[in-house]
Amino acid sequence: MNISKNGFTFLEIMIAIGLFGIVVITCLSNYLTCIKNIKVINDKIYALILTNQKIQEMKINHEEIKEDTGVFSNSDFIWTIELSENIIYDTITNIEFIPYKLTIEGPYISYVSILPFLKVQKKNE
Repeated sequence: MNISKNGFTFLEIMIAIGLFGIVVITCLSNYLTCIKNIKVINDKIYALILTNQKIQEMKINHEEIKEDTGVFSNSDFIWTIELSENIIYDTITNIEFIPYKLTIEGPYISYVSILPFLKVQKKNE
């Protein structure tokens, strides 16, 4: 008696569904990781744009730079200006140059930049 087999067995279908599930889960995991990385990169770019905006604003205002904190309008980013830990000494004139640093903090990122402004003071001995 010759029996012809048409179609797949239940076991073959279950194995195919299992393999398909593993592939889908792997692809979905990679996709979600890429989406998260894109959000972080976009926040970095936005923080850099906000840093340049704040530096240009300070250059235009010609005000004395002081330590301060604020919030950028229409965003979740907070800026902080403070003195840097780096000190540049001029030993001939006995003067210290202390650069300011700008910190931008957002939901996923904290970005620190040294500002092109210096606090100048006599060196304490």
